[in-house]
Amino acid sequence: MATRTANRHHAPSEQLDMFAEAARDERAHAERTTGVPSLYTLRCNTIAEYSAALDQWQEAWGSFGCLQEAHAWHISFGEYGGSRTTPTDTCIPITLGADLGCNHYSRRKQCFCVGRGVHRSFCRGCGWHSEVVDDENDAVLLGLDHCFPGWREDPIVPSAPYDDGPKRRTRLAWEAKVTELHGIDRPTGYPMITQRGPIGWRAVPGRSLWGGYDVAAETIDR
Repeated sequence: MATRTANRHHAPSEQLDMFAEAARDERAHAERTTGVPSLYTLRCNTIAEYSAALDQWQEAWGSFGCLQEAHAWHISFGEYGGSRTTPTDTCIPITLGADLGCNHYSRRKQCFCVGRGVHRSFCRGCGWHSEVVDDENDAVLLGLDHCFPGWREDPIVPSAPYDDGPKRRTRLAWEAKVTELHGIDRPTGYPMITQRGPIGWRAVPGRSLWGGYDVAAETIDR
């Protein structure tokens, strides 16, 4: 009986400790997010300026969850790095993304916001920005319309095969077919339109014959 009485005495104390810990977590989270500047409205002229702004934000507020908490525009995941991030002499698009979630990142909270990710196209040549859209493919199409007017009327070509190992010969035949259909050379970064089928319609950066986007015909209003 004594043991049971002791347990009754200790239970409220343990409960209070748990509530105190939860309160500390909430205070820490509030200190971390209240007054944190948002980079969403920042408009830069180059990718390097966007990256520098995020670097400065991280120095002040830390790197954990920085894309979510800073709401920073950044190169979309899946975009090829390297030369695709540098300024160009002509208009070539790249896609940027931003996270507009509600900053619920802790052991006890997680953001489940619907439609939290937004996208826009950015021109590496002139610094033009597209409108903000919900779908990454839509952002790509806007960027291509800006950089390569009339591209939507191009012929549709078969999907690009892989160019490694024994399939190299198939790749060369495909390149010859694309060149034949297009008839003339295209500028660096020019897109191509491929027939995909029922699935896999994402616009793939860097996969066209000219280093531009490989766009699924199924996503284009021709």
